[in-house]
Amino acid sequence: MQRKKSETDLAVDILMENKEPMYYRDLLKEIALRMNKNDDPETITSIYTRLNLDNRLDYQGDGYWFYDTSRVRRED
Repeated sequence: MQRKKSETDLAVDILMENKEPMYYRDLLKEIALRMNKNDDPETITSIYTRLNLDNRLDYQGDGYWFYDTSRVRRED
């Protein structure tokens, strides 16, 4: 059974698909959409908080986020 993806896992997927920084509001709305959740302020705030806690994501400034592959630990 495949586990349900977290908000941050979805953020990584979306940012990898886009291959460039993405404006945070657009990213949060896309995550909510893929999770079949409303994009109401409470949900968006919850998702935003989770993204801030994940060190794989890199804030680029001016509201843009990027997936930084150099921060991912690889198992050899």
